[in-house]
Amino acid sequence: MILHWIRQTSLQQWLQQQPTLPGADDALLLTDAALQQLPATTPTSLPVYALAEETSALSLPDYVQRIDDAQWLRLVLNYPQQITW
Repeated sequence: MILHWIRQTSLQQWLQQQPTLPGADDALLLTDAALQQLPATTPTSLPVYALAEETSALSLPDYVQRIDDAQWLRLVLNYPQQITW
């Protein structure tokens, strides 16, 4: 179980660069540049999260779950390994 914290690239670009990396039990957290150019439909079966504080002014696709700070803390604690991209 890995939480992939994607910051530097768009979600689409990251998925193309890492086609075999995300495991079935992994999750994605999008911040910074990763919040730009999100596809309208989900490009992955993994759960996708974004911080509410960063996305309050953005319109996000339905597959992106906004989480507050308390939910972010639980998310990080639930995933024993995190990788920042």
